[in-house]
Amino acid sequence: MNSIKSLFARIKKFFFGHKKLSLLLLIILLIIGYLLFPKGSKNVLTATVGKQDVVKSVSVTGNVYAETSVNLTFQIAGELAYLGVKQGDEVKQGQVIATLDQRTAQKNLEQALIAYSLQRNTFDQTQDTYQNRTPQQALNDNMKRILQDNQYNLDNAINSVELSDLTKQLSVLITPISGIVTRADVQTAGVNVIPTTTFTVTDPKSLEFQMEVDEADIGQVKNGQKVDVSLDAFPNQTIYLSVNRIDFVSHVSSSGGNAFYVYASLPADTGYRVGMSGNADIIIASRNNVLSIPSSAIFDNDYVYVKKGKAFQKKYVNLGIQSDTQAQVLSGLSQGDVVAVDPTSITPNMLAK
Repeated sequence: MNSIKSLFARIKKFFFGHKKLSLLLLIILLIIGYLLFPKGSKNVLTATVGKQDVVKSVSVTGNVYAETSVNLTFQIAGELAYLGVKQGDEVKQGQVIATLDQRTAQKNLEQALIAYSLQRNTFDQTQDTYQNRTPQQALNDNMKRILQDNQYNLDNAINSVELSDLTKQLSVLITPISGIVTRADVQTAGVNVIPTTTFTVTDPKSLEFQMEVDEADIGQVKNGQKVDVSLDAFPNQTIYLSVNRIDFVSHVSSSGGNAFYVYASLPADTGYRVGMSGNADIIIASRNNVLSIPSSAIFDNDYVYVKKGKAFQKKYVNLGIQSDTQAQVLSGLSQGDVVAVDPTSITPNMLAK
């Protein structure tokens, strides 16, 4: 017993007398211990292979958009004599939205009609004089010119009437669709308007969810695919839609890359409004009740670490569709197998010999 105490005393004296050397020896012993006695596999996060649904989707953002919407403007400037709507009003197809002061247009039309009547009398008199001949039937060049001028003057009078009538028609603004007035640049009659003064009518039955899909993903998107939409205005409600059209031409996204708009029709009379934003998952493919593993368990494209006793074995697996979190297993694993969720946590000492 005394000899053991004497040995510990000498070791203690050595350590206190050679602190730097003692610290180095301690570090070496710790490294050797870590290599010879690694942590057990019980500390490795694992998952059991089981059956569940695997859904592959493209996650995008978007907003509510109206496929049918028209901007109505006067093609001529003038004083607004009548305003029949205000923003928020419902209108029917063919309804008059507004009219300009038509007094000048009406007078111009009446003047053109008088000029036409006079020219018509002149035309008929000339035709009587020359026995209703056409220019092609003229007896000489002088008669031909008279008959041609007679026809030109009549045609000109007719055009003047038509132009005056068209000007009067352009002073009336009519909506070609039914819907809601979503923009009205003026609120009262009696003010002057110009061709940029705009009234917008939007059909609430034509609402769609417009999604921006990156060029890298657009090849996977097809008409008819299911779309799960969640609007920010209705966070607890999922809207189940389907893709009904895809833009043929790309546009530049806010990030500077190429993107395409994809549309899914929204049901009518549901309280959705143009401009509401939200998120959507376009379902590319899905498999129900299939063997699956966490996507994080896969390394080198199609390998996993399978637990064998207290060790792990590298194993090839044949995979099907993959989501962001799960991957379908076609072969290579069986239900009940246990795999490492994080392959980087497996050290060489944990591998089966």
